[in-house]
Amino acid sequence: MTLPRWFKVYLRAVLFGLTLGVTAAAALNSWPVELAAQAPSATDELERHVKYLAAEKLSGRGVDTDGIKLARDYVAAEFAKYGLKPGAPNGSYFQTFTVTAGVTVLASSSLRLGNETLLNLNDQWIPLGLSASARVEGEAVFAGYGITDKEYGYDDYENLDASGKVVLVLRYEPPPQDARSPFKKSPDYSGHSALRSKARNARAHGARGLLLVDLNRDGNASDELLSTNSSLWRGGGTLVAAQVKRDAIEPWLAARGIRLRELKKQIDQLERPASMPLPGFTVALQVSLAETRVQTDNVVALLPGAEPSLKNENIVVGAHYDHLGLGNFGALDRSAAGAIHPGADDNASGTAVLLELARRLAQSPHKPARTIVFIAFSGEELGLFGSRHYVNASASATSTKAMLNLDMVGRMRGDKLTVFGTRSGDGFSAIVNSAAKRLGLQVNESDDVGRSDHQSFYNRRIPVLHFFTGIHDDYPRASDSWDKLNLEGMARVADLAMLTALQIADAKKPFAFVSLPSRPPGPVRRTGQAITTYLGSIPDYGMEARGVALAGVAEGSPAALAGLRKGDVIIALASKKILNIEDLTAVLQEQKPGDEVEIVVLRLGHAVSLKATLRSRG
Repeated sequence: MTLPRWFKVYLRAVLFGLTLGVTAAAALNSWPVELAAQAPSATDELERHVKYLAAEKLSGRGVDTDGIKLARDYVAAEFAKYGLKPGAPNGSYFQTFTVTAGVTVLASSSLRLGNETLLNLNDQWIPLGLSASARVEGEAVFAGYGITDKEYGYDDYENLDASGKVVLVLRYEPPPQDARSPFKKSPDYSGHSALRSKARNARAHGARGLLLVDLNRDGNASDELLSTNSSLWRGGGTLVAAQVKRDAIEPWLAARGIRLRELKKQIDQLERPASMPLPGFTVALQVSLAETRVQTDNVVALLPGAEPSLKNENIVVGAHYDHLGLGNFGALDRSAAGAIHPGADDNASGTAVLLELARRLAQSPHKPARTIVFIAFSGEELGLFGSRHYVNASASATSTKAMLNLDMVGRMRGDKLTVFGTRSGDGFSAIVNSAAKRLGLQVNESDDVGRSDHQSFYNRRIPVLHFFTGIHDDYPRASDSWDKLNLEGMARVADLAMLTALQIADAKKPFAFVSLPSRPPGPVRRTGQAITTYLGSIPDYGMEARGVALAGVAEGSPAALAGLRKGDVIIALASKKILNIEDLTAVLQEQKPGDEVEIVVLRLGHAVSLKATLRSRG
């Protein structure tokens, strides 16, 4: 039966309104109704996707699990079903690359206490995954919890000479004594308890090695030692570090008059350091680690542009489909290590919305002027590896005019969501807010770029948008299950992203890039202490360097006024050595708005000293 076109339009409008509400139907007054033709089954499709991607058999989609291959094949099959063209350089949907998924401890690793006690590897001690592969031998000192918080007046290294020594530190942090304390109660400890913070602080005080001991697990020695994969840190590798069991080190110290538990009790009760030299305590520590490298894939599909003069340009719509696997690396709840982390919101939700957008746009009568590249990225949780590989290795990336990223879009509360990067493209804010108004959504804009796969594009001066519905108590834990998702909210995010993508894809001229303030790794993650000072440097996460390489600086920022520029590598700030982004973050945390700091950068192989006056991020 052939229906007149006006009746098809009317029917689609009615169905769209029934699915997404009166406000969404009202939006059709200004947008071609054909764009919403597939909306009636949006929530059903989204539910189908997230149920599969967060299923137990996918093992949390870690890059070192078989589940990541199942997820990859699922996404590719959906792209093919929609009629999208393969978009990888080899003519398939799969763009393969290699990542470091963990480390293996080599037999040459050893730990000796004094001259007589050689400990058993894996039974009495284990290297930390963040360790350098090297040997350190010499005197040891006790540095409490290994924490320095000068603003609060707590410093385990005060009056302690750690230079050239091995520091023995306690895991976690002191219990808070009052509301003013920067420390937190278990299980949500502050950023001071993070292994990377302890390692960075030890190195900042001149230590050559670190020994970690956990005194919080009486009667539960089986999980006392952290696995090397759970103690990985991409910014590590600059300090020789290991964990030793309490039953191995306490008797050895007690024989020399050192009562480790009494020192811990003193710190915990008074919230005051009890650091001290350890006379006659020497350590010989050899750590030898080999990287475990695995292959993984971005899944890339194309919807060719319809306008001959614009189809060679493209916009990317992306989401990462990998997650934390069994929670050995990157998870907050260490007690759940070894358990499947389904990652329903992070980021099965974004992948599901990506697939829904691909379906709608592929089946819509309206074809965008520019080519749309749909990408499901892998390796995001390990450090944006998939998106960096795409922008570095794909010829089509040079023709990308904008990137829209969907990361954690499954927990919309009310009508609200956040969109990062709306000011990274001249005109983006007006497009997003206009579409949101028509859909009855409230958008919180942020000058911060945020850290997810869009950062790799932003570092190449491509305007970006990151759709995000917020942090919750299940992030990033084994409890992030699909049944807690707001499927209707996800459908509304899909509506907003679709209308935004089409406006950008159909624009006669590409949108100009605007440089914005940067954010250190983990902005949407729980990192503890906030950074109140603003420098305006834009890190280039794709460039390996000893220091922090810059993709650029925000216009009018302290970094720009000081003369920093793209290609510089920050190696020192405020007289502190900078080896990685964690160092830069930590040093900025120690400064106050208005402080003038010296910044040393490597520029074309030469050290250049500059002065910057920091200001408030607000």
